Amino acid sequence: MLLLNERITAVAETNVIPLGSFMPIWATVAQESHQPLLLLMEECVAATTPELQANSNVYPIITNKGCLLDSEKGNSMFLQRYHSSAITLYLQSFKFGLGEEVYIHCKLLAWDPEVLSESKKACHYVKENERWELLDDPMQSSICDCCSRTCNTCSKRGDEWESNGFRHTSVLGPLIIMDPSQQNTHNASDVSIADQD
Repeated sequence: MLLLNERITAVAETNVIPLGSFMPIWATVAQESHQPLLLLMEECVAATTPELQANSNVYPIITNKGCLLDSEKGNSMFLQRYHSSAITLYLQSFKFGLGEEVYIHCKLLAWDPEVLSESKKACHYVKENERWELLDDPMQSSICDCCSRTCNTCSKRGDEWESNGFRHTSVLGPLIIMDPSQQNTHNASDVSIADQD
């Protein structure tokens, strides 16, 4: 995963983000076979540590096998894909960990683009329509209805695929979210903001 600049044209030059602004987070998977793959973000949380522990304090971003929870509470969204093997999370910065180092932990899944389900999806809440919408085919948005409750996690051929290494956990950070009135008191960190496998 990489943090992009505000224009979504290149990798961000700083890891200091003003509170309320957007953090475009880009993830991709290599297309090593002839079969196209769809990259999904199953679960993402923010934490103040680079490694998650059982007692870690976390801020949920994506839950329920692909539901962008932060789109219902704030203005975050998935951006339209330019390729099925990449996904861009347009995440609005939040108060969790304000002024501290924050790490975004995501479970990524490369999947067959023809087989979407309640457990294999990328959904965000569209406030204008007052409903959850499927990023990859709004006509199939009914599979996102479960985002308001618990989504069915059973899959027919998922276990076989996932055991073959199509699942990956990625960590982005550290990011530092600052209140704009205090931003000039903190300089950008020299720490890399690219993926930490």
